[in-house]
Amino acid sequence: MKILMIGGSRFIGRHITEALLQKGHTVTLFNRGQFAPELFPQCEKIHGDRTKDLHLLRGKKYDAVIDTCGYLPKHVSMLAQTLKPQTPFYVFISSKSVYADQSQIGLTEESAVAQWEHIHEDDQTNGEHYGPMKAACERSVLDVYGSNASLIIRPGLIVGPHDYSDRFTYWPHRIARGGKVLSPVSPSERAQIIDARDLALWIVKMTELRTAGIFQAGGATTTIGEIFRACRTESGSNAEFVWANAEFLKKNEVGEWVELPLWIASPQYKGLTGSEDTKAQAHGLTYRPISETIRDTLAWSDFRNLSPEDWKAGLHPQKEKQVLEKWAAAQTYIQN
Repeated sequence: MKILMIGGSRFIGRHITEALLQKGHTVTLFNRGQFAPELFPQCEKIHGDRTKDLHLLRGKKYDAVIDTCGYLPKHVSMLAQTLKPQTPFYVFISSKSVYADQSQIGLTEESAVAQWEHIHEDDQTNGEHYGPMKAACERSVLDVYGSNASLIIRPGLIVGPHDYSDRFTYWPHRIARGGKVLSPVSPSERAQIIDARDLALWIVKMTELRTAGIFQAGGATTTIGEIFRACRTESGSNAEFVWANAEFLKKNEVGEWVELPLWIASPQYKGLTGSEDTKAQAHGLTYRPISETIRDTLAWSDFRNLSPEDWKAGLHPQKEKQVLEKWAAAQTYIQN
């Protein structure tokens, strides 16, 4: 197949491109050429901005397009309209954040999605509007391609090598360092992650089959404790998990999700840790062992060799040390 990748060189896009090439497909990358331009020399590369350079794609024929970086409905609609005459199938990577009520465990593709009345404004990409904007992007795809010629994927937290967000990578890296590890609330806290490589392989399979529809891909549901123990086993560290309660963490300004990745304290987002992938699994989505994801993520993280200041998520070592000391002092006070 001839596949047009929108993006295709960062994280999930990179893994999808690799999976396509491994299956023998012909891939064209359309992006701004700002990240890792040396990757995939065997691919045709069209450097342009999707907001103003779509004329570079007019008249080109592809079997499918895979859009990994559509955030604004106006831009998604423009791309879809440009490609529709000669590209018969559109794959859009959306998000589980599209749901109107994210507090409930067991979200499915049938759960109501958020609505946003200002969908034509193009400056609303902050966290507050991310979900509604993604939902509006889905509608843009469906408006142009219809439900029989489009595949919409709603992933949750995508993890693994090349994840520049560090929202999962922090934990294998931190636990490998050993010692006392500030840990959120309880080992029984729910968590849900999907390895980017599992997601990529499945997206390629679905594209090959031209399977249309909306599919959730949150990944295997587990617990933070299981992930932490697997991190300790894979790294062989002596990490000791210090479970601090939510009230203490909030009082000491330790943030959920970013400073302590995987931890969701806000009730309105608890459903993101327990969505259902039944439909995707029925269409072939599988998950590798978490130990493999951790091992490969840790190897990639070690290769980067970042300084503490360069991490995009996770606690700075100095802050973690200070908070651990406060927690220890609080426990001593309670015991006395």
